[in-house]
Amino acid sequence: MEVIHLAVCAGSLAACSLLLTAGVATRHAAGWGMRRVQLRGRFLASTVGSSALVALLLGFPSWGSASDEVSVRLAHRGTVLGREEACGVLLLFGAMASILLCVLSRSPLGALVGVLGCLVGVPLWDASRRRARERALIDEMPQVFRTLAMALGSGETLTQAIEYVGVHERGYAARAFVNAALRLRCGSSTEEAMDALAHELEAPGVGLLTTALVIAQRTGSPLRGLFQSTAELVERQGEYERMLAVKTAQVRLSVRIVCLLPLTLVALLSLISQDFQSGVTTVPGMASLAVASLMDAGALLLIRSMMRGVL
Repeated sequence: MEVIHLAVCAGSLAACSLLLTAGVATRHAAGWGMRRVQLRGRFLASTVGSSALVALLLGFPSWGSASDEVSVRLAHRGTVLGREEACGVLLLFGAMASILLCVLSRSPLGALVGVLGCLVGVPLWDASRRRARERALIDEMPQVFRTLAMALGSGETLTQAIEYVGVHERGYAARAFVNAALRLRCGSSTEEAMDALAHELEAPGVGLLTTALVIAQRTGSPLRGLFQSTAELVERQGEYERMLAVKTAQVRLSVRIVCLLPLTLVALLSLISQDFQSGVTTVPGMASLAVASLMDAGALLLIRSMMRGVL
């Protein structure tokens, strides 16, 4: 049985690795055999992506956003996958991790740990990526306001100013402004383009920016001074948020350690301790684990309610 598990694990690892490096491998090893393996890997991802489980998981915003991110990263490597296929890639890696943990622990509990890790890890990764994006946008927005003020002050039209920001800036904000300029050039109204811009950015001061641009488009009022003042206010807000993050870093770290330590210990003991595995599979063991999980979840909810806005 272990030999079968190892073989399946190795096959899954090879398929996923080839799928992720498809673009690089095609450039450096253009042999027909390599391309056939890549096609089989894509077929495997497509097959998993068409399953009912993928449709269910994509109903959750975190899984949908994580699948989109995987699709974008694979596209940068030369492999174009849809949202469902990218979600299939995530499930393949989860299955691979479950098989590895099952083989290493010599117990079905290892597979269960892998499955739970996948179900919990993807939302955590998506949340971490969203927080990083929010921090990056907070740092980018002051310069965006200054660039937009300079473009509008030099006599450019609204479409030209938005396109100028998208071309000369870098990061998440630049992509949103490029999309907004493209919408305007394709015939969308100013209100529609600005609403889409506000939805894509979700950063401090964006609501004021889009409203001011729409009003200026109708009335022709100057916005250079307003945007320069807004840039200073947004920059100051970013400084205050960074100061708050520094002052609450120890508290947030302590909460995460206290909440994650029991889960980590249970996962490790399930993998390395035969006595724990035999005990937790009994009815009293499962009941104790369920009670401990409920108590840990209740403590986490209590801490979050007491420290709302800090965590």
